[in-house]
Amino acid sequence: MSIDAGRVTEWRRGRRHPGLVELTVCQLLRELAAAVPSDEAIVELGAYQGRATGWLLLGASEGQGAHVTTVDLWTLHRPRPDYPDQLTDRYGQREVYEAFKRYMAEIGAGPDHLTVRRGYAANVGRRWNGPSVGLLWHDAGHSADDVERDLTAWLPHLSDTAVIALHDAANHQPPHYDVESGAARVLDGAPGWDWEGRRLVRWTRRPDRRGVLVVRRQPS
Repeated sequence: MSIDAGRVTEWRRGRRHPGLVELTVCQLLRELAAAVPSDEAIVELGAYQGRATGWLLLGASEGQGAHVTTVDLWTLHRPRPDYPDQLTDRYGQREVYEAFKRYMAEIGAGPDHLTVRRGYAANVGRRWNGPSVGLLWHDAGHSADDVERDLTAWLPHLSDTAVIALHDAANHQPPHYDVESGAARVLDGAPGWDWEGRRLVRWTRRPDRRGVLVVRRQPS
């Protein structure tokens, strides 16, 4: 079964799938996923109800057929005590995971397209034994410490031509968001990573508030 492009790309009010990733970024994820070779993995950290997951799956199916692995806490573990209450209340509900599973079934995302890992992003990264990761999409914890922890765990698994995309990296964010600072701790000066050439793709409607930071690895 192929991924249902019409369902994934439906963006009319009241018909698009619920989520927190804006259309500009969804389209970018589709493009990036299509470029990942079939022998490399696409990894998503933070899925919520699966809106971005669908665009990653669609891009992969239209491109070279890379497999997508999505990692999210959902309700499997108790949230860390340092997680903001609003994140726990919003994302830590059983209904969110059920909505994710229903949507994956709707768009045709079976095990041949998608693997689901439930747990903390960094913990899953430390235990990763899959293929090299060609695209890492980060929409997990947004504090500088969270981002640093997650990228440190996943960096050894990234391919020689990998791309990292991090959501909510714009300037004016809630106080507990500091995505770019966390990424800089890991990628600024890391061998092979083009931190100076990083790109911030801003949300068209609110360019001062939301965006995705894209950092590429340069082949040696």
